[in-house]
Amino acid sequence: MDFVKGLRDRTVFIVGSKKNAGKTTFLNYALSRLRGGGALGVMSVGVDGEACDQVFGSPKPQVKAERGDLFLCAETALPGADLQFEVLNIYTYRTAIGRPVLLRALRPGRAEISGPENNEQLEEILADMRRHGAGTVFVDGAVDRVTQAASVKKAAFVYIARVEPENLDSSAAAIKLVWAAASVPLCRAGEKLSEPVLVIDGALTPGRVPGRDVKKGTLVMEDFTKVFLNWQQWTELGGRFELRFAAKPELAAFVVNLRDVSRADFEKKLGLPALAERIVYNPYEVKG
Repeated sequence: MDFVKGLRDRTVFIVGSKKNAGKTTFLNYALSRLRGGGALGVMSVGVDGEACDQVFGSPKPQVKAERGDLFLCAETALPGADLQFEVLNIYTYRTAIGRPVLLRALRPGRAEISGPENNEQLEEILADMRRHGAGTVFVDGAVDRVTQAASVKKAAFVYIARVEPENLDSSAAAIKLVWAAASVPLCRAGEKLSEPVLVIDGALTPGRVPGRDVKKGTLVMEDFTKVFLNWQQWTELGGRFELRFAAKPELAAFVVNLRDVSRADFEKKLGLPALAERIVYNPYEVKG
């Protein structure tokens, strides 16, 4: 399945199951596949592209820039940037690492990307990137940061997972939950819904799930980023209600990086053949 070309001219959020799951590696891979079809924009919801992880101190892949790419960087990262650039905008609001700056790369190099602090700023910067010619914009996510994905119209997201023996069970459960939630229909105006219709504003936690005495009807949630249930709780919920979301981004694919786990063992743990068809394994792996 080659889904990368289908990301062109969209806002694409790259989210993951944990830190160092492979999000920035996939970002570089996707950028290399889509160059040549118009300017590309890149930002983060945290800080990405730095030489070492700011939490663990481990080496990290840096974001590779080519001429014409647009990048959002913090002003504090510019003095040491391995990048020749022109400044397109310096935003007035400040983050913990300084004001965001929108750059256009003038030659190949490496960039440390960052992002805004809230969804309003995110929308402004996305619109600015579009005005400066970016057709496709990638947003490199921090740990489990998918809330921003639901805030942008017609957004897509790619879910990255690094699966190892010690997290095999939890990774499979997390992927099943994301897949099931992404399959829930939108609640559309004028749609006839099964009564009673229950609307959950904000986070759906186990404590906010309707009691077991309510056994039918429609449950409308804001978006799947507000769902804080495990796989078993979600399955039980779907057995009692028709489920709808008020908004949701489109799931483009799962990218699973297997480490000391076979594909057969992982798919056996998933137990869902239809889900397995949506998974791309190690797409940037170099074959010997």
